[in-house]
Amino acid sequence: MTIKPAKIVYNSDGTPVAEDFDDVYFSNHNGLEESRYVFLKNNQLPESWTTHSQRSFVIAETGFGTGLNFLATWQLFEQFSLHSEKSEPLCLHFISCEKFPIPKADLITALDKWPELKQYATQLIDQYPDLVAGCHRMSFAQGKVILDLWLGEATEVFSSMHNQPQGLVDAWFLDGFAPSKNPQMWNSDLYQQMARLSKQGASFATFTAAGIVKRGLAEQGFEVKKVKGFGRKRDMLVGQFNQAGVNRRSSRYFQRHGMQLTSAKKRSIGIVGGGIAAANLALSLIQKGFQVTVMCKDAKLAQGASGNPQGGFYPQLNAEANISSRIQALSFGFACRRYRQLLNQGYQYAHQWCGVLQVGFNPAVLKRQQNLLQNGIWPDTLINYSDEQNSTLVSGLDLPYEGLFIQQGGWLSPPDLVNAMFKWAQEQGHCDILLDAEVSQITKQDEQWVVDLPEKYHSQCKTFDGLIIATGSDIPHFSYCDAIPFQLVRGQVEAIPTQPPLDNLRTVLCHKGYMTPALDGFHALGSTYVKQDTSQVYREKEQASNLDMHKKALAKTSWAEGIYAQETGRAAIRCSLPDHLPAVGAAFESSQQAQQFKHLYKALPIEHYEDAKDLGGLFIFAGLGSRGLTTAPLLSELLASQISNEPLPMANQLLDALNPNRFLIKNLIRRIYD
Repeated sequence: MTIKPAKIVYNSDGTPVAEDFDDVYFSNHNGLEESRYVFLKNNQLPESWTTHSQRSFVIAETGFGTGLNFLATWQLFEQFSLHSEKSEPLCLHFISCEKFPIPKADLITALDKWPELKQYATQLIDQYPDLVAGCHRMSFAQGKVILDLWLGEATEVFSSMHNQPQGLVDAWFLDGFAPSKNPQMWNSDLYQQMARLSKQGASFATFTAAGIVKRGLAEQGFEVKKVKGFGRKRDMLVGQFNQAGVNRRSSRYFQRHGMQLTSAKKRSIGIVGGGIAAANLALSLIQKGFQVTVMCKDAKLAQGASGNPQGGFYPQLNAEANISSRIQALSFGFACRRYRQLLNQGYQYAHQWCGVLQVGFNPAVLKRQQNLLQNGIWPDTLINYSDEQNSTLVSGLDLPYEGLFIQQGGWLSPPDLVNAMFKWAQEQGHCDILLDAEVSQITKQDEQWVVDLPEKYHSQCKTFDGLIIATGSDIPHFSYCDAIPFQLVRGQVEAIPTQPPLDNLRTVLCHKGYMTPALDGFHALGSTYVKQDTSQVYREKEQASNLDMHKKALAKTSWAEGIYAQETGRAAIRCSLPDHLPAVGAAFESSQQAQQFKHLYKALPIEHYEDAKDLGGLFIFAGLGSRGLTTAPLLSELLASQISNEPLPMANQLLDALNPNRFLIKNLIRRIYD
């Protein structure tokens, strides 16, 4: 789905107006006070926060607009938190959708009207995403405030959203342009999805009192009443959801289980691994209130595939918005926000936001790039065209090639990044890091997961409420992962000394391989892909292969043929899957699920299939391949949210594509049995 930005004009009062709907985004009289009255007061906030028993209070909104409702809610929530006497701090999770998002420049103009919200608006503007369809998760206040901004039509967004057995939403802000101006949004499908996602007792408030809205909500089990409207408006609608027997199922692959959580004590999670996946998991879990123990088999962190001195950072996009491209685009946005937040918090790592130039080095590649641009799916804030003159300008080298330029990309040092992220996690909560702690065995005893560690750790706790296997290429060593067809691929990256004219390189170059600007006098140049080879010995023949690949791809330049290396570099093992997507979610016992779902080939409605039985508290995060810098942050946040039974930052179709049991499910549908 291509997202079209809203067309904004401003009326004589300085209020933004949507040209397509001829309606204001907020009241000319006082939009902020209108938000506070209609949505905050009439959803009984903050009173509802005081009595809320779960960790997160979830608000869902049908039209993000300028974000005014979110900012007003955040401000009130911060005031509430400062004076709250709750034993466990409450978190605010705000879900909103927008079919026609406001361009960033107009957002800045619109929110400038409210100086008292400036400290919140500045942070929103700083994280405001590229206009790509899907869920954009933004984290504020060290994870205590989460905004999930879904770009797309409201009914489609809510129907694609993963649900919990008891519902997801505590309060609804039923906002949007007036029913008379935008009848497409106010429909029975929307009210049905509201009912599906609502917890028992969920409240709602809306500025409108239209009869069609009142009747539509009542038909789906909402108790609806009229109350005094804001300002000169006579009436508005408020109410609660109290309908029993609602079908809340949504998962096609029947497996999205988290952990059974209580507020009685801090829950402990063990993470087996020490690379980019483990670091991001630790941070996301710490921010969700878990106690984390990381068990790394090496004497230092980031010694596996996360150990290369430099890694290119960019999304891998296609001309079509297929599942892989959508995951890449959304992951890249979240990763950009997280990595920049890390720097803003004072944690340093070697990097350059120097952009990434994807070189159109042969006719087939150029054709794919032209198709990508012509389809118009990806906004030019994310990726745009580079002619030969611009390619030479941004690279600093004579580069007579067209291509695509990703301005927000660049390179990062994975080992630096991993260490910085673990430091940030430790500053925020309980995060133990055990080095030289190879896990030799995993067993389950009395609903707890027990790990066998080297003798020097026998005095420490090795029992966890939940456990995540995030070991990269070591994951095939664990029997719980046997049913997942992981593939191991060797990759060698060269560290070539800087040399004229490469000392002028100012951006990351990508073609069949890649090359980075210099760090400490060396450029990263790679990479080989050797399947079913787990040797990490440096090979001269692969150095020759890497150099030859670059010389052929850049044959139109006068300098590529002269690139030389000094047999310095590094080989590591990547872990991937046949569909080139990671595995993120609950571990499972394949024979048990094969028996449960042996009739999947009949394609019966979802309610005919039971919930999948998983191993209860054991999770897998692996198969990142060579894309971990881009995908690890969002997928870690996804898994931490799943474990916490909180809203998930991806649509069901993407979640299904990442489920560890997807290959088993596909085989059962096709009636392919081992």
